[in-house]
Amino acid sequence: MTAYFSDIPLWTLIVWAVIVVALSLLLYRRKSWVKEISRFRRFVLISLRSLGLFLLGLLLLGILIKGIESEVDQPMVITIVDDSQSMLNYADSNSVEDLTKAYLNAVNAKFDLKYNHLIFNLNEPVKTVDSLRFKNSKTDIGKALNRVYDNYYGRNIGAVVLLSDGNFNAGTTPLVIAEKFKKTPIYTLTVGDTIQKVDHLVKSIVANEIAFLGNKFPVEVGIEGNKTPNQSIELQLLKDGKLIESKTLSHSQEEYSLVKTDFLLDAKSIGMHEYTVKINALPNEFNLDNNTKTFYVEVLDDRSKVLLVAESLNPDAGAIKSALYKENNLELTTVAMSELPQELDAYDLIIWHNPGVSKDNQGFERVVNAGKPMWYIITPQTSRSTISRLELMANINTTGQMDNVSAAFNQGFNLFKLSPEARKTIDNFPPLKAHYGKVKYSNIGSILAFQRVGAINKQDPLFYFGSRRKIKFAVTYGSGLWSWKLADYQLNQSHTSFNELIRKSVQYLILKDNTSRLRITLPSIASSDEEYIINASFFNESYEPITEPTIDFELIQPNGESFDYAFLALENEYQLNLGQLPAGRYTWRASTNYNNQSFSKEGTFGVKDLALEKQATKANHQLLMQMAENNNGRFALLSDYSSILDDIDQRKDIVPVAYESSTYNKLIDYIWLLLVIVALFTTEWVIRRYSGAY
Repeated sequence: MTAYFSDIPLWTLIVWAVIVVALSLLLYRRKSWVKEISRFRRFVLISLRSLGLFLLGLLLLGILIKGIESEVDQPMVITIVDDSQSMLNYADSNSVEDLTKAYLNAVNAKFDLKYNHLIFNLNEPVKTVDSLRFKNSKTDIGKALNRVYDNYYGRNIGAVVLLSDGNFNAGTTPLVIAEKFKKTPIYTLTVGDTIQKVDHLVKSIVANEIAFLGNKFPVEVGIEGNKTPNQSIELQLLKDGKLIESKTLSHSQEEYSLVKTDFLLDAKSIGMHEYTVKINALPNEFNLDNNTKTFYVEVLDDRSKVLLVAESLNPDAGAIKSALYKENNLELTTVAMSELPQELDAYDLIIWHNPGVSKDNQGFERVVNAGKPMWYIITPQTSRSTISRLELMANINTTGQMDNVSAAFNQGFNLFKLSPEARKTIDNFPPLKAHYGKVKYSNIGSILAFQRVGAINKQDPLFYFGSRRKIKFAVTYGSGLWSWKLADYQLNQSHTSFNELIRKSVQYLILKDNTSRLRITLPSIASSDEEYIINASFFNESYEPITEPTIDFELIQPNGESFDYAFLALENEYQLNLGQLPAGRYTWRASTNYNNQSFSKEGTFGVKDLALEKQATKANHQLLMQMAENNNGRFALLSDYSSILDDIDQRKDIVPVAYESSTYNKLIDYIWLLLVIVALFTTEWVIRRYSGAY
């Protein structure tokens, strides 16, 4: 159905028609040459002029023409192939790849004209059937279902076919995600069998990725047994390929067994160390690949010591302590002023809460003159004279009264980066209790948060950083940090944003200025299923970042083979993507030359194999059956895929869907109408010329 819309009433066209006819008659009545032509020719000229003027007026009305467009959406059959390594863990593994390709080719042949067939693996669309490989190191079926739902929600999905063994080791249970496909049948094709085989494996290893030189660190190993009653376990722990400890354990008398044992290891040397846990093979054991597991521990010698001095009882100290509790590279000591350690030189940072309140002048002077990075937390109890003695690099004038001030994050803060979630949460933190007065600080880029009273953002800093005699310091102008921690949990159901603020502030204060001109940033430990990305920076003599020199990178693999790379130069830094690396310990060296000077860095890193897929020895058909039943589909073995295709083909609810949509077009956009108007006036002009008019 076609409809017309205009801001001007359409009845005005009648008035316009009368006007244009009158104008045309008047024009040709006054011309002397008109009397010499025939009546018919005169009628044609008047008609052409009237119609041309009428159509011009029609365009000026701004008429919109509403139309209806119809589109037929053919049903889609979407196949999701679980391309994880566990699909090849079973007795029928040799035929899985061939059967999968045969099924996909059969779908394309059977439904080529009737349906649109789309193929996905766990991570992305499959371009060609022959490109499918079962090499994924983890299985997240829920993520794959979610991707299909998000990309094709509202489209005509006729059926979803999931080809899997039913095992998943990442993400949400696929049964929950499948509930989104309320009106779409889900069919499941499976491989493998559900018979538990004789197998025991290194199920879990719990160990910190970082240890500190001279310390001991614990390692917990879990050994799982299936159909291994009373079987003996010979367990070996190797460090860098050398045996350091062995144990003899035993599975329980039950069919299923989980045995845990602990080791206490010494961090004797700095660097990345590779530890391997091995267990013996059992008679008739089905899978030997999961009898070995490797983990990496980096031993450091740069643990920082932080002293938290609280001059009065307050919950802020507890909030700060909890935020730093899991920082492996920090050793936090909390004391009152009366318990101040004799040697302050041993500490890398002093956090001073409520300075001067205890009236301990001797201790006050010792902290002030310690020459260490400081974080001052100024409360309403801190006197004006104490504030002036601290040399906080700001002009602070107080009245002795107290005020409640909230935080407004400074978008121009540039000392370190906080996540978008943390920045947003800071703006919603409750007020701190602070001195009423003025705080003037000129270094805007070092102000993390301004004061806010109600809806008014002030220029007075609430949380800022500075440097005094080349020693860093921070000032929080208020007490009540504990309320920020509670608010973070109330807003986000976690303490992540509060902890990030505290940790990054402490890390910045402790971090010594890096004067190296070649800087390499890379993960010390990564997973084999992640892309390994390395960042680099190079600075000229003025310590300005430049990207002129080429930075070479040599990577020595665990087998001793060496590969050479070059960093990609970006705007102010470099980047190198090594892709996914096999598990092992790697050695690297980065080097460059600039102005006849050589610069280099070297080190090691470890890539751990999650080995998630090696742990599956039986298929989870029950999950696939449940999914098919919940979503009005069917379950079958992959070898019986033809029955699934026949069932889809015979369904009466998988039909094309016609969609209608409204279109709106301006009359002036129709080029043919402009051509008609031009043709009318051109014809009139030709006849006039032919009739002797000038």
